[in-house]
Amino acid sequence: MSQILNKAMEIQTRPDLAGEAKRKERASLVRNLIADNFLSDEMARESLKGRWESLSPKQQAEFRQLFTDLFQDSYTRMVLNFLQQENIEYRGESGKGGGRLVKTVIMRTNEHIPVDYQVVQKGNRWMINDVVIDGVSIVENYRNSFERVIRKSSVDDLLKRMKTQRQAL
Repeated sequence: MSQILNKAMEIQTRPDLAGEAKRKERASLVRNLIADNFLSDEMARESLKGRWESLSPKQQAEFRQLFTDLFQDSYTRMVLNFLQQENIEYRGESGKGGGRLVKTVIMRTNEHIPVDYQVVQKGNRWMINDVVIDGVSIVENYRNSFERVIRKSSVDDLLKRMKTQRQAL
């Protein structure tokens, strides 16, 4: 876990990548870091927990791809806009739901932001399947948003909205 955070900080603070002119290059590196370390497919399924099985295989595939694109973009922007040269304290880890919960705190001068990572072992690597920032789970937040859209209209409408959002990016 610390290697991932350290790599993100390195990307953000490398002198050869500094400034707005290099933002796209930093974004590409951060996006690759996210793609390599997050279980986007599992996150997609969990964000539709209770509804996933009712989707057709085509809808599942489309949703997985849209979710991955939108999540990677969103998390990349968060890293680029939020993570600078903070100190990160590791507060230990514990077993949770077949995986581990890695507790960290981003230490800033006037605030301390708890960021916990839910990780599971895949082969010989630990992969992230959720992030809880200041008590708010990313997957749960997506689940609540998606559920509101589906309840108001349909899964197809959710997919349409996600496509529109991806095109806007």
